[in-house]
This record gives sequence, C-alpha cells and structure tokens, in this order.
Amino acid sequence: MTSNMKLIFIGGIIALMLLLVWLFSGEGGSDGEGRPHVSSNWNKRFQPFDKDPLGLYLFNTLVEAHLYSSKDVHEVISWYELDSLIHSGKKEKTFMFVGNIFGLQDEEMDSIMSSVSRGSELFLSYNGVTSNIMRNFFVKYEEKHEYSESVNVFTDKLKCEILSIYQNDTIACEWNAFGEVETRGDSKSLSSFMEMDNFIEIEIGKGKVLLHTNPAMFYNYQIKRKPAYKYTEYVLSQLAKNQDVLLLELGRLSDNYGKYNTDDQTGEEGKKDDSFLKIIFENPTLLTALLLSVLGLILFVAFRSKRIRPIIEYREKKKDMTLAFAETITSIYFSKRNPYGLLQVQRKNFYATIHRHFFVDLARRDKEDDKDLIILAEKSNKSLEEIKSIVHKLESKEATKINEQDISEMARKQLLFYQEVGIISEAMQERLEEKTKIFRRGLLLPVLLVLVGLFAIILGAYYLVTAVGVGITLWPVGITLVTLGVIRLSKPFMKVDPEVFTYYTSLGIKKIYKREDLIRIEMKESGVVIKFTDNRTLIINYWDLSRFDRNEFDRFIAKLHTLEL
Repeated sequence: MTSNMKLIFIGGIIALMLLLVWLFSGEGGSDGEGRPHVSSNWNKRFQPFDKDPLGLYLFNTLVEAHLYSSKDVHEVISWYELDSLIHSGKKEKTFMFVGNIFGLQDEEMDSIMSSVSRGSELFLSYNGVTSNIMRNFFVKYEEKHEYSESVNVFTDKLKCEILSIYQNDTIACEWNAFGEVETRGDSKSLSSFMEMDNFIEIEIGKGKVLLHTNPAMFYNYQIKRKPAYKYTEYVLSQLAKNQDVLLLELGRLSDNYGKYNTDDQTGEEGKKDDSFLKIIFENPTLLTALLLSVLGLILFVAFRSKRIRPIIEYREKKKDMTLAFAETITSIYFSKRNPYGLLQVQRKNFYATIHRHFFVDLARRDKEDDKDLIILAEKSNKSLEEIKSIVHKLESKEATKINEQDISEMARKQLLFYQEVGIISEAMQERLEEKTKIFRRGLLLPVLLVLVGLFAIILGAYYLVTAVGVGITLWPVGITLVTLGVIRLSKPFMKVDPEVFTYYTSLGIKKIYKREDLIRIEMKESGVVIKFTDNRTLIINYWDLSRFDRNEFDRFIAKLHTLEL
C-alpha cells in the first residue's frame, strides 16, 4: 500500500467515523443560551425527559412540581437499582410508569406489590401490560375501545377534550378503556369517556394501585393544551405528595412486544433492552469512545498486519536517465539543428552498448587495425563488412554531408543490430510494440469525490427524514460527485496501442488520435503537449496521473522522443 493510498484510507475512515458520531449523537434539546428547542421528531414516544412532541418531559416536570421539595423523582433502569431504592430510607414510594407496554419479571413485581401493601402507591398508564402483572390487580379483566379523533374525558368536576394529533394534523386513533372487570380489592372510577372508565383506583393492603389506559393523554403536545393540562393536574392530584417517585423504566417493553411468542409466567420476551451496548449507544460520550476504539483497531490492523522485516540499509534506486538522455538529444538538435552532433551522440551510445555487452572497446581501438572489429564480429556472429559499415558511418568526418535521413537510417540499423545479436530479444521487442500501455489517474481526487458525494447523499437523506428542505438539493450534488469519482476510477487516463492513442476526459468521453499523425512533443514543467496533424493537440497534466503512472509515462515519452529524432 503506497503512502497516498494509506492517507486516503485513513482520511476515509476518519470521515466515516465522524459522520457516524454525528448521526448517532441525535438532535439534542436546548443547546445552550439563546437556542430554543425545536420539536420536530414525531417518532420517539414516551421518553421520560424528551422534549419532542411525543415525549414526557412536561408530564415528569409536573410530577416533580407536585411533590414536596424534599422528595425526588428517580429513573430506575435496572432491578438492582430498584431493589436498593425500595429498601432505602422510608419504605413508602410511588412507583410510576407511563408508556406503551409494561412488563416485569415475577420477583420484581412481587417486590413492588409487597411495598404497595405496606403503604406505597403504583401508577400505571399503559396501552398494554403482560398477563403476569394484570393478575395482581384483577380476577376478571376486559378492555373496550373507542376509535375517533378526540374524546371528552369526565371527572367529578372536569370535562376535558383530548385530541389525537400527529404533525399538527388531527388523526383518528384508538382510545382504550376498561370493560367488565373484577378487581382484587375495593375500586372506584376516577375518570371516564363515552361512559367507559379509563382511570381507576384499586386498594391493595395499606396502599393503592392507580391504572390509566391512555398514556397518549400525557404527551408533551397534549399538556401544552389547557384541557389536557387540567386533566394531568387532576391525575397527579390522586398521588401522594410525600413519597419519592420511582419511574419504572426497567419495565418498558419494545413496541414489537406481542408479535413473538412470550412466556406468560415471566413476561421476559420484549423486555426493555438494558444491555451494555444500548447504554453505549444512548450515551454520546461512550459512543464516541467506542467508534474511536474501532478506528484505532482498524489503523492497527492496517499498519501492523504486514510482515515485519529487520532493518536494512536503505539504498536509493538508480535514477532513470532515459528521459534526461532524450531531452539532451532534443536540446542538441533544436538548439543548433546539427545532424552531425546527433551522429556523435549515436556513436557514443553504440560504443557504450557494445562495450557493456561484448567487452570490446571500439572507442579506443586502433583505427588502422581491424582486430577489435574482427573480435566483435566473432562474438556477435555478424559479418565483418556489416559491422564496418556501421562503424565507418558513425565515424564519418564529413559533417556537411550528414542529414536527418542519415540519422534516422542509422537509428534503424542500430536497433536491427541490437535485435539480431540478442541485446534486444525479438519476444521483448514484440511485447513492447504490441502491448497496450494504460495510464491511470491518481486516486486522491476520485476517492475524495466519492467520499464527499456519499457524505452529501447521507446528509441529504438525514435532512429529508428530519423534514429539512435543503436535503433534497444535496441528493443530486452527491450523486453527481459520486458519478464523477466512479468515472475517474473506472476509466483510464490514456490507452496507448501500437497504432492509436485513446484519451478519456474527466467525464469519460473517449478521444482517439492516430499514432502516425504525431508531429511534435513539447515538454513542460506541468506536463506534456502532444501535437498531431489537423491542428489537434493532446495536453497531459502530470498532476492528473498517479505517481507510478507518471514514471511510466515519462519513459513512454522518452521513447517517443527517440523515435521522433
């Protein structure tokens, strides 16, 4: 993995982690001075201290106001905490639950009922409870329902109209009430609607149980209305003021309760998830710590998974002088237009190649003696006359008679000689000529486009879910960025075949240039300009190529320079 790839990988992981932290952290309440809470989430229901429309923040605030100043409200989320509070200080407590479905294990419910029989109170406002709890209150139990947009709830002195609202629209819903019931203690009706009781009191020992069948009457949006506020005051007036209130959040069951098989003896199925993971996901600090731990683990695996080798001395790679050599020849030719100077460079190059492969130094040979040429002929298995023709041409002293055609012809002779004596094998030559070279763009820009595009799409979806209008504009922006990034990743920068150049633009548009139409190559600091016939120009920017492909492209351009000369 290259350094650029590592940086891109780390940056993508960090961006993803920050996005997850931001999404999981939720929409808080009042976020500091001068920033009022805006209620927009109509999905979360019955959260004890949630200020959204379907939360219970106002209800629990009224509960705290109802109690004496020396009494407190405690949120209980585990059995150990409940058991400790039951047996601490004064024995009498007010146990309270307001929510959709309520369920406890038998031993937990037995402890609460034992405390109630000694003088405590139990208030349950529910849509459903498990059967192991109901049998503590009723010998016979039946429910009735009314389906409408609103109901008029009657008490001894009040008539309160309660509405069902969702996102500022009045909608019909199911209002629950008691049917024919037979309680285990003396009972009385505290409120009703449509001549059906919805709030009753049952005496159990020295204490009492208050059962209410419509928790939706205590939503935040309900209590903001005067009728529901008055009704809530009446309901709380039935509770003792001199007892601590314990919110039985440990008994809150999932809304999916009842869709699966359950054990009626224990009521455990669907019980509120109080696992460590839930605690972590509900706490922004713990969630951030978890995500950072995962990030650290990923980085550890990325950097330590490779085989560890002993430290060895670093040796720099030999610098590839092919491009410098081609540029030198180019500068000689264009500065003086001197074909004879190019012939001298060809001679030096040819003599160096012969010396390296056959250990025959033609540059220091005795020109009156053909001994070195005879040795070269024997080693290369070439005729002495052919070698003499090449050497004599390279050592020509008639500078004025050397032209560009002679230079081109000598280059072809040298290449043919290299192929025939094995310096350049035929298989290698065919591979070099027939192989399609592919140059690709750098990964940094396309990966960045894809990451930013995905972030815009996710952010747009998040805004749409939360009814923020700007989310609809982020979708096309995100899709466009992802598309551009994918095109740059999937399409190469340029393909070079033996006969044509195929160039792909940033939008994936293919442009074809014939190799035989190549006229001139101009080298610049920022890239290369390749000119073709019909005034067509192909501009190659170095920044748009990956590091590896940049080096390969330099070698390719050097070969084009050599062929051009």
